[in-house]
Order: sequence, then C-alpha cells, then structure tokens
Amino acid sequence: MRTKIILSIILLTGAFMFPAQAQNNIPVFGNARWIGGNDEDLPLYSQYLSVFKIQYDLQFKESSKQVKAGFVFGANDMRLMDKYKNIERIENKKDSSYILVELDIQGIVDQTRNGVAMLNIYRVGYSPGDKKDIPLKTFEISQNIINRNNIYQTHTFYIEVVSGNAKIHIDATGRDNLVADLTLNPLGRTDKIAFPVLGDVGFPAEISNVEVRNFRSPSNVLRKITFPLKQPVFNPSQNSMPLLRTGFKVKQNIAKAKLYITARGIYEPYLNENRIGNDYFNPGHTQYNKTLLYQVYDVTSFLKEGKNDLQVQLGEGWWSGNATYAGELWNFYGDRNSLLAKLVIAYANGREDIIVTNPATWEYTNESPVIYGSLLQGEVYDARMDTQHATSQKWKPAVEVSLENHISTEGQPNRPYVNDYSGFQLVEQFGQTVKPFDTLTAISVEQAHPRVFVYDMGQNMVGVPKIYLPNTQAGQKIVLRYAEIKYPNLPEYKNNTGELMLENIRGAMAQDIYICSGAGNETYQPHFTFHGYRFVEITGIDRPLPIENVQGIVLSSIDKFTAHYETSNPKVNRLWENIRWSMLGNFLSIPTDCPQRNERMGWSGDISVFSRTATYLADVRQFLRRHLLAMRDVQREDGRFTDVAPMGGGFGSILWGSAGITVAWETYRQYGDTTLLTEHYDAMKHYIDFIWEKYIDPQTHILVQENPDSWDNLGDWLGLEQEKNDNSLLWESYFLFDLEIMRNVADVLDKVADERFFTEIYNQRKAFFNATYIDGETGKTICSGFMQNKKNMPKGKWIDTQTSYALPLAFDIVDEEIKTKFTANFIANIERENKMDDGKAASPYSLLTGFIGTAWINKALSDIGRNDLAYRILQQTSYPSWLYPVEQGATTIWERLNSYTHENGFGGNNGMNSFNHYSFGAVGAWMFENSLGINRDEKSAGFQHFVLKPEVDESGQMTFARGYYDSPSGRIESSWEIQGNEIHYRFVVPENTTATLYLSGKKPAELQAGTHNFQLVTGVSIQK
Repeated sequence: MRTKIILSIILLTGAFMFPAQAQNNIPVFGNARWIGGNDEDLPLYSQYLSVFKIQYDLQFKESSKQVKAGFVFGANDMRLMDKYKNIERIENKKDSSYILVELDIQGIVDQTRNGVAMLNIYRVGYSPGDKKDIPLKTFEISQNIINRNNIYQTHTFYIEVVSGNAKIHIDATGRDNLVADLTLNPLGRTDKIAFPVLGDVGFPAEISNVEVRNFRSPSNVLRKITFPLKQPVFNPSQNSMPLLRTGFKVKQNIAKAKLYITARGIYEPYLNENRIGNDYFNPGHTQYNKTLLYQVYDVTSFLKEGKNDLQVQLGEGWWSGNATYAGELWNFYGDRNSLLAKLVIAYANGREDIIVTNPATWEYTNESPVIYGSLLQGEVYDARMDTQHATSQKWKPAVEVSLENHISTEGQPNRPYVNDYSGFQLVEQFGQTVKPFDTLTAISVEQAHPRVFVYDMGQNMVGVPKIYLPNTQAGQKIVLRYAEIKYPNLPEYKNNTGELMLENIRGAMAQDIYICSGAGNETYQPHFTFHGYRFVEITGIDRPLPIENVQGIVLSSIDKFTAHYETSNPKVNRLWENIRWSMLGNFLSIPTDCPQRNERMGWSGDISVFSRTATYLADVRQFLRRHLLAMRDVQREDGRFTDVAPMGGGFGSILWGSAGITVAWETYRQYGDTTLLTEHYDAMKHYIDFIWEKYIDPQTHILVQENPDSWDNLGDWLGLEQEKNDNSLLWESYFLFDLEIMRNVADVLDKVADERFFTEIYNQRKAFFNATYIDGETGKTICSGFMQNKKNMPKGKWIDTQTSYALPLAFDIVDEEIKTKFTANFIANIERENKMDDGKAASPYSLLTGFIGTAWINKALSDIGRNDLAYRILQQTSYPSWLYPVEQGATTIWERLNSYTHENGFGGNNGMNSFNHYSFGAVGAWMFENSLGINRDEKSAGFQHFVLKPEVDESGQMTFARGYYDSPSGRIESSWEIQGNEIHYRFVVPENTTATLYLSGKKPAELQAGTHNFQLVTGVSIQK
C-alpha cells in the first residue's frame, strides 16, 4: 500500500462512545470509532451476486398504445459467454443471454384472455431449450392487482432471487400480491450451481426508480439506476471493497508501538507499505453480536521518524458476504464493513502518542484494487487500481458506521437474532489465527480446451494460489476457477471430460479474477477469499504457465501437528495423511464441515465425533475453547445447543448438540486444563436440563426430541444402513454418554449435588435403554416403537445394525448379563454379508456406519477384545471401507465413502458431495489409542500419567506401527513390530511423567521416564 498522505495528528483520550447495546469490554480502544464509508459506498459486483432484490416502477401511457414492457437482468453472465465455463457448452454473444420479466396488458386493453394482464418470464441463453419468443413461464395477474381501472397507473414490481429461486410481487410484498414463484436456474432448485446472478440489467423508458437491494433485511439499496441508460443493457456494478488510511508523524526514540485492531468484516493492515502480520481473515469468525475478537500487533519496527502511513483494506468475510448454504442469509451479520483501531506509540521519555480510528483523521476510498472479496464467491482484484500504480484515487473523509439500519432484524429459535447486542464482548485474540501452513507447487498441467489450462496441485488443499504471470498487458483479465476433482473419462461425462467438476461447489462461485496492471511480470495471491481445491483452471493466457509458476498457499488455524502415525500398510498411511489434510483444511477459524462449497459451517455433529482425534493431531485447546464459546453464544434460552455455531441454525438435534458436552470433555481430558470446563459448565448443565425436561415423551419415556416426525432429527448421517436404525436408540445412547461426562465433570469441579443428580438420571436411563432397545432373549437391538420420520417401526422389531451395537458398547451402557449375546450379534453383523439401504450387498467386514457410528466402531471392537476385527475393517479396501476412497485416489477424507469411483464416477451425487470432510477420519483416535496404545489415564488428565496399551494386528497384515504424540507433558513414543514369532516394542516416556504399560497376557508394568524396549516371544517377556 503506497499512497503517500499527510494528515494532521490528533491525540485522543477519554471514554469510548458506542451504541448502548454494545458497550462491554470496549475501553482498550479508548475513544476510537467504528469507521468506514457511507450508504452510497456499498460494493456491488453484479457477476458474483446471486442473492438480491430488484424494485422498480412501471407505467404505460395510454396514448402510446404500448401493451408490453419488461425488465432485463441476469444478462451477459460471463459463465454463459464461454462454452468452457458451463456444463451445457453454451456460448452466448453479448446481450443474447438474459432474464426478462415482462408485463403484458393486452388482455385488459382488448378484453381477450379473460380480460387479465399477464406476467411473462423469458429465460434466454441459459439452457439449450430456451426461446427468446416463448416464455419460460406465464402467470395470470389477479384483477385485484392490475385491472381496467388502473392499467395506466404506476405499478411497483418486487423481484426476489435467491440462488435461482425467484418470487415476483406487484404493488405490495404480501401474499395476496405474489404473482410468480418459479425456478430460473436451469440446473434445478436446490444444491446447484447458482444461476442467475444479477449480471447486466436493462429496461425501457416505461420503467423508472430502479433499485437493486440486498435480499436480507434491512435490504439496503446497493444501486439506484436512473433512465435514460447509456446503452440498452449495462453493468450496474459499482464501488470496491473499503480501503481506509490515515497519516501521522512520529517523534524520535520510539520505545514500543502496538496496534489494536478489529473489523466488522475482515481486514488486512499495512504500515508504511509493509503488511502487518501474516494472518488471514482476521478477526476470524465468531458470533459477532456476542463476541468479537481483536488482534494486537507489535509494530515498532514498521515505524519511522517523521511521516507515516497506516492503511487498512477491508473485505466482506463472514460479516456481510455469502457465508452459508442458505442463500437468503447473505450479509448475515450486517451489510456495511467498518474498522476499529488504536495505535499506541510509546517513547523512551515515557510519553505516548495515540492514533485511533476517527472520521476527523481518516480517509476512505471506494476505488481500492480489491474490487470484490468474498469467502465463497472469490476475489476480484484490479492491479491497475493498486495504490502503487493508480494515477488517481478518490479519497474522502471516513464516516462513523453505526449498527442501526445495517444489521438484520430476522431470527428464529435455532438461529438467534443478530441485532441482540445485550451480551456483546470485545475480546483479545486467543487461539491460533488463520496463517499460511505450507506452500505447494503444481505437479502437472493439462490443456482441457484451447487456452484453458488445468493445474493439478497433487493434493486437495485449502487456501489460495500464488501465480507468477510473465509478460502481462494492462487490462489483461486472468480468471482462476477451483475444483476438488475433474470430470473423468466415462460415458456419462463425455462432453466434459477433463474439465473441473464444479457441481459440488454448488452456490459458491469459487472464482478469482485478476486484472493485470501491465507491469510485465506480476504475482497474484488473493487475500480476501479461500478455496478448497486440488485443481485450478487458468484462463486469460495464451499458453500454459510453467508448473513452478503455480503455487498454492495452504491456510489453516493449525500451526503444527503434534502426532505421527506410520505402519507397514501404505494405504493406511495414506488414510492417516488424508485425516491430517482434512483437519488442516477444515480447522480454519472455526471447525467447518467442508471448505469448498457454499457451506463451510461449524456443524456440531462433525466436531463432536472428530474432537478426540483432533486433540491428538494438534494443540487445539484454545481453538476448541473458542468454538465452545461460539456454541454458548448461540445456545437457546431454553438450553438447546443449536446444530451449527457460529450463526446457529442447522439440523441434527441431540447427536449434533451433544458437541457442547463431548468437545469440552475431550479437550479437558487431553490437556488437563479445567478453565474450559469452568467457563462452559453452566451451558452444559443447561443443555442436559433441556433434554431431560423437553425431549422425553411423558407417556412412553422415549427420548423423541423436538418435532419427532421431522426428517431433520438426524441419526447416523450417511450411514449405509441408516434406514434400519431407530434414531431414538442413537439419541438415547448419546444422552447417556453426555450424562456420564457430566457426572465426571461435576466430580472434577467438585459439584457434589450435581454429580448425584447426573448419576441418578444416568442409572434411570441406562435401565430404560437396556429394557427398551435390547431383546433380552437374543441380545439384538430392537425398535422402541418410536414413529420415525413418519415411518412405522414396530416395537420389538430387530434393528441389528453396526451403529446400533457400536454406540452402546463404546459408551459401556449394555448390562453385563446380556453383553455376551449383544457382542456376538455385533460381531456377526461385521462378519456377514449385509444389505445396504440401496439394496446392494456389502461384503463381510464392510464399514456400514455413518458420521456418528464410524467414530466408535473400532473402539467398540477393541473394548470387547476383538482388535482383529478392528484391524480387518481398517484395512478393508472394497466398498464400503475407509481405504476404498484411498483406492480411488483420495488425498483427503470424503463426505461419502463412494464420493467418486473409477467405475461409476460420482454416482449421481454430483451436488451433495464433498471431497474434504473430516467426519469419517474420526478413526484417527483409535489409531493412537489402540494401534499405538497411547491412552489418557482415566484418573489423570493431561498425560502427567498415561497408559500404554498397544494392540498388535495378529493377522500379520500390518507388521508394524509406530508413532508419537507431543502431549502437554512431552513427546510420547510407541511402536511395535512383528518379526517372525516375536513382537518388538519400543516406548519413550517423557521426563516428569509416568506410564502404566499393558502388554497382551502380561501384568501391568509401571514405567518411569526414559526409553523402554520389550519383546514378546511365545508368551515370554524380555526387557532389554
């Protein structure tokens, strides 16, 4: 950032002024103000905007004899003007693709067509079947809206478009004035690539007072358009992302300088042309109306005596951009980005200068080089506007930005109102921010079509590219698109083979545009977006760049891994690497479900099952502490944890909400810090109270949840025999697991009365579980009689699925007198051929569990002494299994075990299909705790004392396993290797710790710090 400016210094002190609803924890910023642009500065980039409202007036003049007039939008979508950027090979010329909303009053004028006006919707150039002279759909307009008496009066049209789903009202927005409700997207209604975007617009003289608005309340105006137009169809885009600056003077002998900074949106600061820090997407994602983080930087080395320049570029981030799968929630927290900052310069003589954000001393421009920056849609960067190249930029005084009229007033029970700032806190950053973790270089490039070059990064990664562009021309437009996978060479995809498969990206544009400055040699690296991808397509160049010119900056909130696992089975090793890569990509500010499509949300079910694995892989205590704060921030008043945090909403109920219990406990057990338990305990207790009081049917005593007939009370999500499960068995299992945790937490925190209460409920519900869900004669799992998803599941009917056995065993809730039969049924299920929900047969030792059961199946097998079966399932390669995706070339964990197959491609799941989804990677905990045998001691959190209990693959398919865990108490190493009839073990116990060792057939041994070697020979233990 190089624009040189001189502004007067103002040293500000005194109380910080802020809206009455948000005054907590502000004093650190003194009397700084939230600053930004005004209402006319809201950015609009029409090629990326797929959620919007259009409002306009239309009036016919009787004297003109005109009976038809229409409004055009969605015109000249760049994806439909290049046959290689859409699935159907459409290539339109300029102004030949559009949506036309046409009012036709011919029927009223000449009393034909029942004397009613018509609304004709034309879609042209979007699909091969579109006709410019035949409407896509025609709607009659009620005579209560337009009739013979008012046809020449002004009528106001309200068009709403959400990812291709459109509603059109006339003269009012109520139900009675809804004229049209239709899908404009040729690809379909849900989970699809979004068409149309706002695109170019056009209208005749009969239309006036045109406004483009945000869809979500308060639906502020993005652009007012007036007639006459300079051309029939034009691009309404205007304004860039906000850029702010201030100038100040610095005296001699600086001792220390600190910058305190945050934003509504995301920010990137520069001081005297130097970027401050290497963070991305600060201040990170929290529930902004409850918690907003700020960062503190030591900027002493950036300052110089005399004139200094501080600039901050803002982006949408999660505040005001496209941030969820629900398109209507665009600009979820607010629609105007703003900055809050304080720079404190301390001198050797003890004096201080304080520079704060204030309209009197800061300037603003809406002509920054970041034309648009969206986490999901992508970045548009015009290097010609970069301050070091621009010949002029329009700077004006910044303004104070209030929350009033810029945040939504919408909410619902599971998605809290974001205008409630009653509990707002401004909190200093804790836990890792998003930073570069690694840099990859493309391994190959293919020319998919003329001047279309697809680079393979060799690894499904999350981050941004760094592209070196030689010999550039001013105004040259480089377009980058991203995908996890390409269309394979199969008959189904014959027209698209070798192209990016973007259907699973859905409503996210996932596209960056770089407009060259003409400097000759340029480098482009986006900063206000991120992508989940393996393949990057580059167009706008005549010949391919050398592969070394295409790099990928891997971004994550993980700064290093704390665990390693390696075996003699290379496919298991690849599975381990896939688990690591999926965690790396999805631990980005929050624990997301997936990093690529229009979702990237903190689904609680995913982190609940994965948290144990996560605590081994990296030091995530503060990361998870931050996420639990987000769960509290969106927790309902009645105690229910929502299924997504931050933002709330979602579906899944108890199996998802239990993350508020399980994640807290896993974090404490791993790191031994009671701080999180203490601050989270009341929320945990409130949740248990909610389930106990609201979820249990008073007649049957079955745990039924809210709206028991609703499909979104999820069970074993994506389990291959989920249709056979009685979800209430799974819910009850998790409730008992939660209760067991709660009585342990109460014990840790010395809450004696609570511990008794939780124990009493636990004992009641355990007895109920055994009586209700287990057949006392056969030991099979049975249905409770619960009416599930309007499907009759007769009481006493066998369930007999892997998950229905795995959860009760892993949670130790099966009565001893029936456990032998129960485990025998579990084993029989695994060892037999089973029929999946799709009717196809699954071979013995297949993995039929979904998101919930998969986390526990191997633990359950090891707990009953069947490590042989756990290893068999782990190393199974046929579908469905953990290694099946590895066989298909996976470099991350997939959402579905058959997300892609060499034989069947995507199996029809093109849209609902993530290739980076860590849930099935929850087996990582078993790899550590059972295969390597590195276990927490149930009586000693934090690994001051721990357990070593390695389990050998007795089949010999895996001949060794070795690894380490960098625990809070030091590095723990464990390994075993089979050599003939001998098993060799090696353990390292870190300083100031002890371990209890369990080896098969031997008495427990107490190990002190140091290296320990053992070998077992035909039952004889010899210590070296």
